[in-house]
Amino acid sequence: MSSRSKPRVLVLGLDGATWTLLDPLLTQNKLPTLGKLIANGSRSILRSCIQPSSEQAWSAFATGKQNGKFGLYGFYQRAKNSYALEYINASHRRAATLWRILSERGKKCVVVNVPLTWPTEKINGALVSGLMTPGLNSQFTYPHELKTELLRELGEYIIDVDIERGESDIGSLGDLAIRVKRMSELQTRAFESLLEKNPDWDFGMLVHRAPDILCHKFWRYQDPTHPLYNERDAEKWGSVINDCFEYLDEYNARILEKFADENTTVIVLSDHGFGPLTHAVYLNEYLAQRGILAYKEQQANTVSSALRAGVKRLNNPLVGAVKAKVFEVLPQLKSNLHYSMAYGNMDWTRTKAYAVGTMGNVYLNVRGREPNGCVEPSEYEATRQDVIAAMRALKDPATQKPIFDFVYRREEIYHGDALDDAPDVVGLIDGPYHIAAVDWRGATGKPKKVVEKVGSELLFVSDTSGQHRMDGILVMNGNDALTNAPVTQCPSLIDLAPTILQLFDEKIPNDMDGRVINEWLTNQRTAEYAPALNFENKMDGEYSDAEQKEIEERLAGLGYLG
Repeated sequence: MSSRSKPRVLVLGLDGATWTLLDPLLTQNKLPTLGKLIANGSRSILRSCIQPSSEQAWSAFATGKQNGKFGLYGFYQRAKNSYALEYINASHRRAATLWRILSERGKKCVVVNVPLTWPTEKINGALVSGLMTPGLNSQFTYPHELKTELLRELGEYIIDVDIERGESDIGSLGDLAIRVKRMSELQTRAFESLLEKNPDWDFGMLVHRAPDILCHKFWRYQDPTHPLYNERDAEKWGSVINDCFEYLDEYNARILEKFADENTTVIVLSDHGFGPLTHAVYLNEYLAQRGILAYKEQQANTVSSALRAGVKRLNNPLVGAVKAKVFEVLPQLKSNLHYSMAYGNMDWTRTKAYAVGTMGNVYLNVRGREPNGCVEPSEYEATRQDVIAAMRALKDPATQKPIFDFVYRREEIYHGDALDDAPDVVGLIDGPYHIAAVDWRGATGKPKKVVEKVGSELLFVSDTSGQHRMDGILVMNGNDALTNAPVTQCPSLIDLAPTILQLFDEKIPNDMDGRVINEWLTNQRTAEYAPALNFENKMDGEYSDAEQKEIEERLAGLGYLG
């Protein structure tokens, strides 16, 4: 390829990658592309945001800000003046993206498959949206005519892979692994095509979602310490995750060979890390046992009883042959699953606080703020302290290890215009515990276990066995990047946007929270700042009923609604 004097930045995302998995492969020289980038560049852990979930993490990367400014706290949020939940997308983000800022400064950008880029925004260049895109029937490219061109050129395109909910049989696991690889190949080809059609590009970014999808589903097969590990299944499926990193390394080699010259800074990163998921934690059940949350006297209605009964069939080996039919028999599983099962039985008039999602976000039920709030504003802080104390006291009964690594008041970690929408209490789990938003175990007539080891019975709608961790990966390579730079301060996701602006010799908006990773750059200098971009998100991102259903199915399959 021909080189040019102006700087370029090429970002390759490995969603969910962790050094725990990559280092053994690097030692065996099975990732030669990544190995060369590290040998002639720098590497470190990259700390995620809180919470370390893809929709928040990639937004932290894209904006250089923490959640209190960009305003996202989960895949779904509470609707205004309601307990109902709505799925989020790019129209809910309250801060400008890096590619929007670069576009307004005359830089050409090519962005493919970054989560939470639908609906697509107008940029100087080309954009293909990623996770939280409703599907191929939606307008998932900018410019809009690019969609027709891509589909004609590639023959097909896959935005994200739907994972069958419930325990997977051998056939579906094989199909999943094949489909994920095909998705990665198509997205790589799309990225290559757009870089070729925009030869004057300045910023290019592709996110490979495959590691996240496969680590959620296949961790149990490659980790001998996992409770669900067995040698027979490991022999067949234990290499799927490593194989993924190897073919992505080949795809990245292709991209670098074609498009990275001596003036290109290459950044490889993940939005969070990964590790085993070994226990379900029923946080709302725990809050109920502590007298903080209240359920209606009638513990189960007709719909929830049918749903529980149907899902339990998935865990019965005697009816394994009909597992694929369960969701056809019980269509309720594919609509309103999350809200009806998680919150349909709560007594809001007596509930002081409740957890939303699968990561430890807790909202107080405040009078005047929530529709049926029962916590007086004057009692807010005392009630919040009760919730914090309860969460800090929650331990694994087998090890006595605290479930939550940290429990924060929202203002301790967030600040900004979106603070009022944040959970009142934020519990961070950086270990093998997963908050089960829905209790599939049914009524027992006695207090249920709050912490349940996977394998005893069906705990999640998806047979998830891998879970996010805070520590992701970061590699930087190029003439503008030092070799073996010291890690004097562990970089965070929010540091990448200001660092990339510095690489372009662009001033940094003064409302960004991240810092320039100056110690990694050959041209170390004091960062220059400019007034923040006057940003107002006017995108129309309302999902239709059918689109909301499709988003829900995909998130449930990944374990994000469990």
